[in-house]
Amino acid sequence: MGMPWVRLDTGFPHHEKVVQMVADHGDRGRAAGFVYCCALAYCQMHGTDGIVRRAALPFVHGRPRDAALLVEAGLWEPHPAGWTVRNFTGRQPTAEVAEQQLADKRAAARKGNCVRWHRPGCDCWKRDLEVV
Repeated sequence: MGMPWVRLDTGFPHHEKVVQMVADHGDRGRAAGFVYCCALAYCQMHGTDGIVRRAALPFVHGRPRDAALLVEAGLWEPHPAGWTVRNFTGRQPTAEVAEQQLADKRAAARKGNCVRWHRPGCDCWKRDLEVV
């Protein structure tokens, strides 16, 4: 499982691609912008590194026409399985990095519990890491 959060640039609503998409397509462009944001969250939650599979489109509240607008705007790129969020891995932690961060947090929690509840120098938390 990926990170519980996603990075969204505060300038996203003013990005030239988004502004142009809304200017050209009105409410359809606004809807596609929402789909883009939902796709960021979906990709990060599921560790897809920016790949939005065709079957996942309804789960990001999108329709094929939204995907087509996002491709036209240059925010998504076609992918054999569906689409890729452009520059996703340059702006979000990759699935590998996210998993390592979660593993580091788990190890720190085990160490903290060992120090708190066991005798000094117990180091049982290190054995627990070997099993995981």
